[in-house]
Amino acid sequence: MHHIKILGSGQEVGRTSIMLSMQKEHILLDCGINVENMGHPIEPNVPLDAVVLSHAHLDHSGHIPCIFRHNFNGRLFATETTLDFCSLLLRDSLKVQKKKGFLPRYGLHELSKMKKHETVLEYGKKFQMSQPTRLTVFDAGHTPGSASTLIETNGKRIVYTGDIKFSESSLLNPAFSDFKNIDVLITESTYTQKDHPDRKKTFERLRKDVAEAIALGGVALLPVFTVGRAQEMLLEVSELGLPVVMDGMAVSATAIALSRKNNVCNWERLWEAFKGATKIKKQNERKDVAKKPCIIISGNGMLNGGPANYYMKQLLRRPECRLILSGFQMPGTIGRTLMDTGRYVSDGIDEMPRIQVGFMDLSSHCGRTELINFIKKVNPGKVVLVHGEKTPEFSQELKSMGFDAYAPKNGDVVKV
Repeated sequence: MHHIKILGSGQEVGRTSIMLSMQKEHILLDCGINVENMGHPIEPNVPLDAVVLSHAHLDHSGHIPCIFRHNFNGRLFATETTLDFCSLLLRDSLKVQKKKGFLPRYGLHELSKMKKHETVLEYGKKFQMSQPTRLTVFDAGHTPGSASTLIETNGKRIVYTGDIKFSESSLLNPAFSDFKNIDVLITESTYTQKDHPDRKKTFERLRKDVAEAIALGGVALLPVFTVGRAQEMLLEVSELGLPVVMDGMAVSATAIALSRKNNVCNWERLWEAFKGATKIKKQNERKDVAKKPCIIISGNGMLNGGPANYYMKQLLRRPECRLILSGFQMPGTIGRTLMDTGRYVSDGIDEMPRIQVGFMDLSSHCGRTELINFIKKVNPGKVVLVHGEKTPEFSQELKSMGFDAYAPKNGDVVKV
């Protein structure tokens, strides 16, 4: 009996964890956390043979070390770039957990054990995981190294998309979509209710706003997700020829993205932009950064800690400056509170900021139309919707189109 059990990301965005059981073999597809409260997925109730990681963002990877804490001795499969990013983010997450007063669920021992169990997958190359099971990963267009996975086992063909983006950007190619004869499609469903604006026009507007802030003698603060968004933002704003500062993990993540030329589009442009940027690596180096007009690219993308929150406190009362949020703001975060209420609430501060605040949709997920077109193109036997808050409604839409669609909750099982 083949089945899929949803351990996390059922009717929610975050803590993705999906267990694929095939006779006596059990594969975990991602194993993430809720980034805001460190909430973890349901623990697997069977011994695992392997974990396949789609990309390094913590809502997909943050709980993997805990599996190794519980005597998992299988292999961790991902692209080489994803494994490099994963190591960076998990080590930082460990520091954040301690700083926030959470009891860390893993330590350096588990991270070391993870490293020993890594197996690198390459786009388009089949990998025989076991006698009945073969894995092939394809570019997912979400972050450098992100992957959608085709699992072929016992006559079944199953695709897990991970997070996907089908439109081209200055940093990444579009996600692969040419899957054939698929029995089950497990797909992210983050934006089933909306499409994203034209990316090129959005960046044109962003560059205009940034240039205006610098012309007024101000600072343009761009809080970003350090894996993927930081690199794309650097590529786009470097066209202005203005001073750019990169801070914190944005620096380390960009170095990883540049470590392999096939990771990104426009490698030479990204390298030149990175070489020309001022790179801040230590806290004492950022004290005077915001005193001169510049563009600051820094984590955390939701303002919850990280250098961006430090700079925000310095720029809060400066109307000539700009803050531009560009990614998903999770409920409960400082960025989401700012968007919803217009107030900056952090570390005892609760006020209406004078800095000009804007939001520009630069999502690295596919929008509604792209997702529907992708499902129609693949035309799978079953569609399993995960990583979305509106999956029940979307599954009904897909059923009205003739698809056998499911919107499972956490703990639910879907037969393959």
